[in-house]
Amino acid sequence: MTISAEGIRDNKTFLDEEIAELGGLETALVKTNTVSTKMVDILNSFDTRLASLESSVLPIHKSTQSLTRLAGNMNQTVAALEAILSYFDLAAQEEAIVSRPLADQDLNSYLQSIGRIRESLRAMSSVNLKAGDRVMQQLKRSLKVAGGQLDDQFKQLLSQSSQPLDLKVVTSSDRKDIPSFPHGAAQTLATLAKSLAEIDADANATPTGYLKSYCEIRANCMIKSLTPLYQSSMVELRGVYDKGSTPFIPYTASLLKLCRNEADLADTLLDPKLLSLAFMGSIMPPIEQWVETGRAITRRVRKTYTSEVGILFDVIESMESSMNTFESVFGLARRQKDNDALELLKSFKAAAMRTFIDFVSELRNQNNSKYQAMPLDGTVHQLTSDTLSYMKRLMNYRPMVESILTLIGDGNWNNPESGASQNRRSQAAGRSGRSAVLQHYFADVLEALVQNIDAKSRFYKKSQSLTQLFLLNNYFYISKSVRTTPGLLDVINGPDTSNMPATSLTSAVYERPLKQNVDLYQDNWKSCVEHLMDVTYVHDGGVQQVLNSNQRQMVKDKFKNFNHDFDELWKTQKQYSIPDVDLRAMVLKDIHQIMIPMYEKFLTKYTSSSGGAGGAGTMEFTKNAQKYIRYDVSMVKDMVNQFFTNT
Repeated sequence: MTISAEGIRDNKTFLDEEIAELGGLETALVKTNTVSTKMVDILNSFDTRLASLESSVLPIHKSTQSLTRLAGNMNQTVAALEAILSYFDLAAQEEAIVSRPLADQDLNSYLQSIGRIRESLRAMSSVNLKAGDRVMQQLKRSLKVAGGQLDDQFKQLLSQSSQPLDLKVVTSSDRKDIPSFPHGAAQTLATLAKSLAEIDADANATPTGYLKSYCEIRANCMIKSLTPLYQSSMVELRGVYDKGSTPFIPYTASLLKLCRNEADLADTLLDPKLLSLAFMGSIMPPIEQWVETGRAITRRVRKTYTSEVGILFDVIESMESSMNTFESVFGLARRQKDNDALELLKSFKAAAMRTFIDFVSELRNQNNSKYQAMPLDGTVHQLTSDTLSYMKRLMNYRPMVESILTLIGDGNWNNPESGASQNRRSQAAGRSGRSAVLQHYFADVLEALVQNIDAKSRFYKKSQSLTQLFLLNNYFYISKSVRTTPGLLDVINGPDTSNMPATSLTSAVYERPLKQNVDLYQDNWKSCVEHLMDVTYVHDGGVQQVLNSNQRQMVKDKFKNFNHDFDELWKTQKQYSIPDVDLRAMVLKDIHQIMIPMYEKFLTKYTSSSGGAGGAGTMEFTKNAQKYIRYDVSMVKDMVNQFFTNT
């Protein structure tokens, strides 16, 4: 292709323009380089000058900083000196405030003064100024005076608010209903306690002892509140103990209520760090008094257990149901390992166990001085009545008794030298557990009782009739008591008493001997009955109506002998006693059914209805019937009915 001339010209023109422009740029670049070189030279000159300036100014700067720090230290020293010097004046000012009676001042202002004293002491303790020793001593004296006044105020207000509580309210109300401190008094006491705790925590202060005062006041309040229950618990029982009547039970319940109440109070008034210490200090004195009361009860009941053994059972049951509360209380006092209540409960159980052993031992001791006295009228011996009364009381606490006997161990209540009769064990064949243990215990008790009563009956060796009557009274009393005490016969013979075998315990121990002695006693009347036995006289095939002299004398002798023997029985046995009307009726039954009808028939045969001799239908044996007929039928009946009444 051929390029036109015009195109060539345009290209040449474009190239010339570009060349011219590049020349201009080159010129500008040279100028720029020249300016840059000059600027670098200027900056290098500045660096040199600045380095020279720094060398000149740096010493001045360092001197200025040193002077500034020196001035600051001087200002701080002056301020510290001014503050320390102010404490010299403050000591006198605050001493004047805290020395005045607290009752004449506002409590908050007084506490603020104490705060300033404590702050001054801390400040003075941080410096070692010989001249400050005097001020330190003055401040300490002021703080001691202030602490003493606070302590006195705390004790006074706490004492005023710690009045003994009404036991009626304590025993009948829920713990939350027990009256608490007035709100204002509680707030003031809490404020005082807090300030006293802060003073006690200060190394420069003398301990106030308010915590000791708190424990003493609150413990004394609890003790005074519980005093009526404490005193009534210590009184010896008169008569027989009624189940659930021991004041030691409400004493225990009230003590627990007050302990829980005391925990709430300590939580309201005192620092949490002091709660366990304060709580333990306030509850332990009343608890220790309660424990000693319980121990006194166990010692007393050991001597009078036949009438008071129920106290032990009631207290054991009550304490077992309260043991969780006791554990909670001792836990708050941080005394889990020293549970006084648990130890006391063990003492009560040990005492209860000992009573079972002692009772059997006393029954087997036939020379026991307590039961040496013998009834002169042959009535029930005190040993018998005490034993059956004791068994009745045990039946009122059957579950507890069975539990304790199980702890003792079957048969371990016996003296090893005497042992228990093995045939009593056979009666409980097929029975096991606690019921069998109770049956075995009662079997040994009854056997020991009967053996003792049999031995004591030898006291009447000069009078066979009185011996029999004594045994009758005691056997019948045992039999009747066993049968009339709810559940006792079931325990002794087993649950099926409707078809009791002849070999049962009751039959073997006292029922067969009872029947035997009734029969033996009837022999006392044998001679009287024999005197009344008569014959029918027959002559020439008919009944003889007129007696000969020998026959009349025989009738006279019969009346005479009857009167003599009946009089002798009357003289001796009217002094005897059968207090149980059922037994008296049983003993006199044969007399009423046999002897009196025989006497009536005999008397009718030989006397007239009018009392004269030779009446119609009678056989005359004397002209002087009054000499031989001393009693009519009604008199004999009346006299027989008066037997054994000891009147």
